[in-house]
Amino acid sequence: MDKDINYQAFLDVTFQSIVQRRHISSKNVKSIISQREEIYVVVATPKSGSTFLSNVLSKTRKLPYIPLCYAYGSNEHDLYFPSLVAASKTGAVSQLHMKATPDNVNLLNFFSLRPIILTRNLFDSIESLARDIEKKLSAGDLGTGIHGYSFVWLTEDISNLDFEGIVDYIIDFALPWYVNFYTSWQSFSSKKIINPYFVRYENLMSHKEDTIKEIIKNIGFVADQKIPKEILDRNYLSNTKSISTGSGVSGMGKKNLSKRQLDKINRLLNYYKSFDFSNWLD
Repeated sequence: MDKDINYQAFLDVTFQSIVQRRHISSKNVKSIISQREEIYVVVATPKSGSTFLSNVLSKTRKLPYIPLCYAYGSNEHDLYFPSLVAASKTGAVSQLHMKATPDNVNLLNFFSLRPIILTRNLFDSIESLARDIEKKLSAGDLGTGIHGYSFVWLTEDISNLDFEGIVDYIIDFALPWYVNFYTSWQSFSSKKIINPYFVRYENLMSHKEDTIKEIIKNIGFVADQKIPKEILDRNYLSNTKSISTGSGVSGMGKKNLSKRQLDKINRLLNYYKSFDFSNWLD
């Protein structure tokens, strides 16, 4: 059902001062749109199956694929209030590389959104990201931010690295973002400030239909959802202009990363002694 937007209330909330926006209430949101449509917020580390999951959800639930950030690109995918308003009216599936900052968590709670947090074995993620970076480095436009992520700025300097050098680069520049992603969502979840729905890439890939059915049941509150086999079996990466592809085989990280690199990863994780990373490293 189509929803009217109270544009005056929308403008009042959107253009408030920064201090005022920190205190947006659910009442403010309801004054703009009284009831939102079905929204799936897929929040993921790169190379963890988020493109596949988002496309399957979009096609299965017949919902538009909408960026809930200002724009996709080499930037942090922080939530964007106008996009949330638009998605509330139409329903949406959105794919985001986004940490659990206080503002992002507040906006998710204001719109009553339960994020789907998708992670993958950290060693496999790094190996797969290195292969993805290799492809991006050969795509041209280096130094412009057209290809890349918020945590890496790809230039001609990086293009001269071999695969081992790219992995070292990722450990130095990207790994801190991955760790902040993991610890931020775990922190807000453990404090019960938000209730994310955690999904592992390995479970998604090995039990696609069952995992996605459970996601829809918990997020969309649809008791029983039939997912056509052709939707599950489609190669979504080949149908997009994105060059974000990499190894999807589990176990390749520990196999292709050197002992020196594995030791450095574990040493960086040791800064967060109170966190149990064992599930992330299995």
